[in-house]
Amino acid sequence: MEKKLSPMEYKYMEFIWKFPQGVHSNLIYDEFPQAQGTKGAILFHIKEKGYVSVQQKGKQTLYTPLISKLEYDKMAINMRLKDKFGSSRLENLIATLCGKKSLTKQQVDKLYQLIEELKEEDND
Repeated sequence: MEKKLSPMEYKYMEFIWKFPQGVHSNLIYDEFPQAQGTKGAILFHIKEKGYVSVQQKGKQTLYTPLISKLEYDKMAINMRLKDKFGSSRLENLIATLCGKKSLTKQQVDKLYQLIEELKEEDND
């Protein structure tokens, strides 16, 4: 799943993510104003990129997300970092934002320590 969603595909996925157990095509089609053929093409592209599973249930099609919104957003951020900074590593982004080429090992360790502390605060 290394293919990025287009802005329109992302809107459709935002709707699909509201239904972790899956959503029937009629609800998706009712939600969006595009022509039927356009809706079908968008859903086809999302499926081809591997973000949903598709099951035929009688006349309806069930679309189930294969990746959470958070997982997708993390992946998209990493892809963007790699495109912009040549790496998806957080320390390279921070160094660039600070106008430096790189961080020292000590700075990287402090950065990751801060991240761990923030994660622990969220769990409290």
